[in-house]
Amino acid sequence: MVGVGKTTLATQLAKQIQDQFDYVFWRSVPTVLSFDEMITDMLSLMSNYKESKPNIHRIIHYLRAYRCLIILDDIETDLDAFDSKYNHIIQVIAKTNHQSCLIFTCRNQPDQISLLENWSSSVRSLRLFGSFKTAFSLIQSKPLLGTEQQKYELCDLYGNNPLKIQIAVNAIIKLFNGDISKFLAQNTLLVSYHLHRLLEQQLNCLCELEKQIIYYLATNSQLTTITDLANILPDISRSHFWQAIERLNLRSLIQEKAGKYTLQPVVMEYVMEQFKPKPVLELVNKNMGL
Repeated sequence: MVGVGKTTLATQLAKQIQDQFDYVFWRSVPTVLSFDEMITDMLSLMSNYKESKPNIHRIIHYLRAYRCLIILDDIETDLDAFDSKYNHIIQVIAKTNHQSCLIFTCRNQPDQISLLENWSSSVRSLRLFGSFKTAFSLIQSKPLLGTEQQKYELCDLYGNNPLKIQIAVNAIIKLFNGDISKFLAQNTLLVSYHLHRLLEQQLNCLCELEKQIIYYLATNSQLTTITDLANILPDISRSHFWQAIERLNLRSLIQEKAGKYTLQPVVMEYVMEQFKPKPVLELVNKNMGL
């Protein structure tokens, strides 16, 4: 999920392991002007500024000749159309023998990486969830009024997501004079403007089938099995249904616990407010015999 700490983790990792490499190349992908320019900068560094043309094959040469660490932070990937240039270099590096390492962070795991991970010992992915330790320390760092239990509850409500916690804490200070109990008494989650925008970026790109699935999960607070989800959409082909479930899972929008699915509370709140497709309500009512 957005704000969970991908960049922070990559930064800390790079600091810890940089001494193990001859060259370290870091780029925040949203700030890159062009892919070719990035490859040129990478090749220039690894060749000790002797080469200055975007040539991926020469990159592989230097990855074999030296221990290089490449970090590409925040690759925004569309699961249907993963940028062909980034996709190409990732696959080439993953499939080629060398002594270097590529790390990249993104919100959505590309299908190609999922496939490579299952069949290649050199490819690994790590799905990040919220950090309670980090979330709680953020709350403790501000002059908030509340018991330890109320602070635990606040962390849980926002999925221990550091960025969401920061946004929520700022709003609690401004709207409730820093009193956590007054906020919790509202019996609703605070989806502020900034948090709304973050969720909008990640959820509004969903297709109608995916929206139907997460809306059903939002309206059914109990953990739901895959059979329950399939039964509310009897007219959808099983192939399309499984693809939708896989995509939601890759986006970390649904959580699985012992074969059952649910949503994070803050995602559930947003979905209840923003996704109200009439066909879903009719389907749910019909299948529940209401």
